[in-house]
Amino acid sequence: MRRLVATHATLLRFIVVGGGAALLELGTFELLARAGLPVVAANVLSFVLGLLTSFAGYRLWTFAGEHTTPVTAQLGAYVALALVNVAATSAIISVLVSAGLVPWVAKAICMALVATWNFLLLNRIVFRRASPSPTRTTH
Repeated sequence: MRRLVATHATLLRFIVVGGGAALLELGTFELLARAGLPVVAANVLSFVLGLLTSFAGYRLWTFAGEHTTPVTAQLGAYVALALVNVAATSAIISVLVSAGLVPWVAKAICMALVATWNFLLLNRIVFRRASPSPTRTTH
């Protein structure tokens, strides 16, 4: 039961951090674009800000604990996962739109897929935490 509650709490924190980072990215993009920055530059800058914000939130809050990998390795894995996400979702969106799906629906499907596999990969691999010792007691 404790494990189920802990998983639900982690999932809620994942949604809060990811949603907050997405809103920050979108808001930053809009501000930069309205300020006259070319949209590609605005996209890259807002993406990097969202990526770093979500990384920090996930590492420090969502998947907090005694991590088994150094922060630099975690950041490298996180960036690699983001690049895989972009490539995979671009391919999936292309196929879905070619099959007649409305682009925003294809994007929404991909976002749900990415959120699902990201939660699993971030929790189990990127931000892996040391297991508590079986002899350890809490008071």
